[in-house]
Amino acid sequence: MYFGRWRTSTNSIQSGWPGAYFKTTIYGPRIRLILKGPTHVYVQIDTEKPKDYRTQSENGEAIELDITPQIDLGQGPHQLTVAACTNASIELESLLLSDERGTGPVDVLSSTVEFVGHDLTLGKYTSQTILTSYAWAVSEILGTEHAQIALPGARLMDGKDGRGMESQYFEWSPSHTKEARAKWDFSSYKPAAIVILLGRNDYGTEAYEQSLERFLLQVRTHTGPASILVLSEPLGEMVRSSQLAVSRRNDLGDENVHFVDTTNWVRYGPSAFVDPGHLNDVGHQTVARKLAPLLQAKLARPRQPFPGPLPNPTLPNGWQTMDVGHELSIGLPGSVSFDSGNTFTLWGSGADISGTRDAFRFVYQALSGDGTLEATVESHSTFASCAKAGIIIREHLSLGSPHVMLGISPADGLFLQTRSQNMNDTRLLKKSRASPPYRLRLIRKDNVFVAQMMRTSVAPPIWDTLGNVSTTFLARDVYAGLAVTSCDTAVVSVAKFVDVSLQGGVGSGSGLRFIDQH
Repeated sequence: MYFGRWRTSTNSIQSGWPGAYFKTTIYGPRIRLILKGPTHVYVQIDTEKPKDYRTQSENGEAIELDITPQIDLGQGPHQLTVAACTNASIELESLLLSDERGTGPVDVLSSTVEFVGHDLTLGKYTSQTILTSYAWAVSEILGTEHAQIALPGARLMDGKDGRGMESQYFEWSPSHTKEARAKWDFSSYKPAAIVILLGRNDYGTEAYEQSLERFLLQVRTHTGPASILVLSEPLGEMVRSSQLAVSRRNDLGDENVHFVDTTNWVRYGPSAFVDPGHLNDVGHQTVARKLAPLLQAKLARPRQPFPGPLPNPTLPNGWQTMDVGHELSIGLPGSVSFDSGNTFTLWGSGADISGTRDAFRFVYQALSGDGTLEATVESHSTFASCAKAGIIIREHLSLGSPHVMLGISPADGLFLQTRSQNMNDTRLLKKSRASPPYRLRLIRKDNVFVAQMMRTSVAPPIWDTLGNVSTTFLARDVYAGLAVTSCDTAVVSVAKFVDVSLQGGVGSGSGLRFIDQH
């Protein structure tokens, strides 16, 4: 049985994409593969640890590869699995066995999930690349077969320096030869679900939203009723564009396309990342565990809704909390207590909410579309003058998210700041000398934020507008809540927020498309 994209010729069968694999049942103590051309494969027999084989061939000649393991196979049967590694394909001429019984039928798992993407989908820089990728890991968790339609450095859009998935996905192979560009026969297999992880290598491309929407339509046309999950990049590139593309497909009647925010699944830092574009083994396993229940819901028949975030037993009304930032910049672990009457006390460490990357304690809910966030900063205990406490609306939960923040600090007093692009510099828009207590309000209406403040110690209290911000850079579905940073990773800053309220469309509702998975 062959999984992924394969084609047959007069004397061989060849895979088209990295990660393609075949399985068969074998008998006998000796096993040899006859492979044509240079290749790089992983071979596994039963549940033994997979072995890595690389072959070199001159003039495309066939090579005999002895894959007989060191253990005694006895008479069998045994299951043999052979998978193409990253940047490799398999051209199989024959399988030579010492037992005359040859091969037997193989157990095929219940369904096939297709994974479309770049280095992350291929597990690049993990211990066993393909085999330690999140795609392979989640398939093992769910007991499904899978296909990986992915390339190192892959992007969605075609460009002057190469073609993207919007062209290559629909071909048998990503090779540059005319023969390889033959259109893929989508009747060969029908995936039950498709997981798409793209965007990082298209970052900054203005037409990404339209290209992704068009790509999703074409995938739907070719693959039928599969559930399509569009994952955000772990560090949040292209969140807004991806959300909009999925929303437009939903608005046109395709409710089986879903955007999934993954930005709080894996915290950035050496524990889970190799570099900004690559996860290590731990990171891939974490993504697999987070993705598994979402896929499981869409593989069920009938399909089930996505499971929502687990409630926080110490917080009311669906509020969640976490430390945002690089693991080495968060400092001391933050915490929160809910007292009474919508009063929260936050303890937050972290390097700052500034520059290109943030580190702070966040208490939040999901907000979809227009809404109003209000809170009174009653007190704020600090050690550093740059420590901050306030209300913030962020596009995602990773460290470099676009955001609008209205807060208070010893250095700036009341301040209004924004970050308009992922991982770009934060911009201070307004500041005014002040100290707690102050009531703060952020109103989101269409593409404009209104930042207002009220001095609660003055009667009668009057709302003053600190500034207006155009927010065409923020996604529709965002996170709104309370933020505290000590601006010093060795200490904790404490802020008390009273009469906290959030009004507007909450993204976790069953009729909305926003996904926040913890």
